[in-house]
Amino acid sequence: MASLDLLERKLLRIISDIDPVRLKRQWVKGKKVPESEVEQRMRIDLLLRRLDKLPEAKRQEVLALLKWFNW
Repeated sequence: MASLDLLERKLLRIISDIDPVRLKRQWVKGKKVPESEVEQRMRIDLLLRRLDKLPEAKRQEVLALLKWFNW
């Protein structure tokens, strides 16, 4: 699960340079609600849908990142 966190953060960093990203996370009494691996994979999938909007250099950066994570 930690690797999914890292992948999600890196994707957010790359994509947010080009396109604004709004995050919606649920918080309960100041603590983050634990999230399942399925939810995390769904958020990563939503980020990857923006791949075609990225410039070629950023797209290659994302593809290299996905290859590194065996996605």
